[in-house]
Amino acid sequence: MNRRRVTILLIVLVVIGAIVGIGAISRSTGSDTTASASTGAVTGAAVPSSLWYWTMAVSPTDPNALVVGTANGLYRSTDGGKTWTPTGPKNFNATSVVQVGSSLYAGGAHATPTTSPVVKTGATRAATSGAAVFAVSTDGGQTWKVQHPAGLPNAAVQAFAVDPANSQNFYAVLTSGKVYLSSNGAKSFKLSSPKIGIPPWAVAIMKGGQFAGGDMDTGPYLSSNGTTWKKTTFTDSRGTKMVMEYAVDPTDTTKVLMTSFGIEVSTDSGKTWHTALKSSTMFGPIAYSASKPDVAYAIGFDSSIWRSDDGGKSWTQVK
Repeated sequence: MNRRRVTILLIVLVVIGAIVGIGAISRSTGSDTTASASTGAVTGAAVPSSLWYWTMAVSPTDPNALVVGTANGLYRSTDGGKTWTPTGPKNFNATSVVQVGSSLYAGGAHATPTTSPVVKTGATRAATSGAAVFAVSTDGGQTWKVQHPAGLPNAAVQAFAVDPANSQNFYAVLTSGKVYLSSNGAKSFKLSSPKIGIPPWAVAIMKGGQFAGGDMDTGPYLSSNGTTWKKTTFTDSRGTKMVMEYAVDPTDTTKVLMTSFGIEVSTDSGKTWHTALKSSTMFGPIAYSASKPDVAYAIGFDSSIWRSDDGGKSWTQVK
């Protein structure tokens, strides 16, 4: 085995070891209760194995049709997360999937199966850089078309965010921290900010154009304009301040779900947080259903998938 292959193998082993160390297996249900740690296998439905789980979106018309973005690309379920099939572009670190009107958009960067999905620079992390992937689906995630919107650089996408008051306003945050805005439903983009002002990781837009942002290392922030940020505080199930992903309630945009170790919920646009699901497992993708807003889904890094039927107040593992 030559030196290059040994180096690649070591990178993969380090990433896998980090993920295993971060999240223990979680298998019980809860409403303000505990998803307990276990050393056994996942007892319910499981998403496909991946080095990283980034993001998720629910079909605009079907609350049981889900698309999850992983380090291995996109996967789709039509039965509420019980079974999955690959979809969309290949060789794709899929960091972002969002609904814009009646379409789903996915973004990220080209990657190989041995590419580390996350890199750490200084005290923070982001997805790996590379040539951009930007794709759209108009059939709930069944098929995807790669696009190259005018004005959006050919650079890795870290996160998407859509204004709930006007879905034509579509933000793309690059791994470099640059922010681009489309005001025409992703047909074209223009530079909105040369630097987001916080580590580029997860971003959401809430009522009145308020922004929530956060990352694994420095925690959550709030902003009224997406450029000037104020740090906020919370403590998750393991006593950390880690932010993984956001989901905004489509019927009440002051209500936001956030993943960390477990699942947090805010009813005041991210000012304060309350634990909805306690867990020693790190959670990542989370999403509401636009067609049935009481339904939400979340994915743990143990490959488990969880469902809420009361808008995120309580959670049950999908069987």
